[in-house]
Amino acid sequence: MEQTYSIPTWFFTRSLCVIYFIAFASLWTQAKGLWGSHGVQPLAPYMKSIEQSTDSHRYWQVPSVFWLSTSDEFIEGVTITGMVFAGLALIGFAQGWSLLMCFALYLSFCTSGQEFMSFQWDSLLLEVGFLAFFVVPWNFDFTFSYAEEPHWFVRGMFYVVLFKLMFLSGVVKLMSGDESWRDLTALKYHFWTQPLPNPVSPFMHALPEWVHQISSFMTFLIELILPFGLFWKPARTWVALGFIVLSGFIFLTGNYTFFNLLTITLCFWLIPDRLWERLMQFIPLELHTAPANMFPHPVTTAVMGGMAFVSLLWCLAAFMPDMVVDLFRPILNGAQTLRISNSYGLFAVMTKTRPEIVFEGSLDGQNWKEYEFKFKPGPLDRMPPVIEPFQPRLDWQLWFAALGNLRSNPWVETLMLRMFEGSADVAEFFSKNPFEGAPPQFLRARLYEYEFTTPEEIVDNEVWWTRKPIGDYTPTFTRPKL
Repeated sequence: MEQTYSIPTWFFTRSLCVIYFIAFASLWTQAKGLWGSHGVQPLAPYMKSIEQSTDSHRYWQVPSVFWLSTSDEFIEGVTITGMVFAGLALIGFAQGWSLLMCFALYLSFCTSGQEFMSFQWDSLLLEVGFLAFFVVPWNFDFTFSYAEEPHWFVRGMFYVVLFKLMFLSGVVKLMSGDESWRDLTALKYHFWTQPLPNPVSPFMHALPEWVHQISSFMTFLIELILPFGLFWKPARTWVALGFIVLSGFIFLTGNYTFFNLLTITLCFWLIPDRLWERLMQFIPLELHTAPANMFPHPVTTAVMGGMAFVSLLWCLAAFMPDMVVDLFRPILNGAQTLRISNSYGLFAVMTKTRPEIVFEGSLDGQNWKEYEFKFKPGPLDRMPPVIEPFQPRLDWQLWFAALGNLRSNPWVETLMLRMFEGSADVAEFFSKNPFEGAPPQFLRARLYEYEFTTPEEIVDNEVWWTRKPIGDYTPTFTRPKL
């Protein structure tokens, strides 16, 4: 009997709408502090610099609604508008058009948001969001209870994206040359050095090394072997189970925003209607199968064929010489401009130390007080937070900055300038600002190496971290005359 996939289409599209809402809501709380006129990387000068350095093709090179305006009100309005359209798509109103607006607005942040929108899950959300156009109705009716049967080629492309995401994540680990992946000791470092640990992380870190080695081996098995089962119908349910277990494990042991939720949402496509019907015996929801009201089949086939070809190029690029990849670079760059096809691969090289940037201010240059961020490690007795699916993008980017230097992260100087200015938008990133009344006269950033304490120390004394100074990240800056 031929399998149908109308029910997973319904659950996929609604889950996608929820993830879009989460993504826009997360940006709403940070947008002014990151990209506003008094933010860390203001959009206005960035868009102006692009305008001055590009020709009339700039709207294609940087597709963004922020060509219309870069005011603080407009930036914040875009995030709110995104939440509204995500909500409309969730309840089934004008679903195709609402998802198109979500895609366009989120793409605008990805192309204009600079370092703070450079994460792979942002690109994955847009690639999956583009494919969603071909599985939703394009009308202005309420279609909440209708489940559409997808075109077989579109469903196949979701499998391709899932394959690309998982398989390339395994490939980059092996091809990076990192010995810790090859000898299966990478997870010995991962839980401690990951960008934003959670309360479970130190206890996972304290497990015996053989447990970490088995976990690393299982990661390779799931990422390198299991993806091939996507293209064998009898294996798909087991493949879904393996991917969901891995994503759930990552979700429970770290803070990776909506990435794991999006991966699990993609796994819905691997479960046919007959299995969903069993699950729905416990869900008070009645769905009605509706005829597909989407693009004509020739259009769908042509677009999916093009996307399949680009995805194949991304997979082969991991194995081909650079000179061969360069032949197809215009195609890959064109797809990546719109984020409709991307390459993936997380944690290619495992970080084996944890430097942290600590900002300090002083009124006299002798007595220094520390600024505390809300989410990244700071006070030694503060428990690592649980914040997913929210992403504090400044805290994340400071993790990357600590692995480099000030020259490669000039935005850190801009952050310190905003601290001198007493920017209220940037102050929202701190849980403790020791100079709320008036900005300090001096600022500096120092590097410390952080490590987890033992589980016993955590339980008995509620001390989660130890740290030792490494050196200066910046020179001491004197407050400029503003």
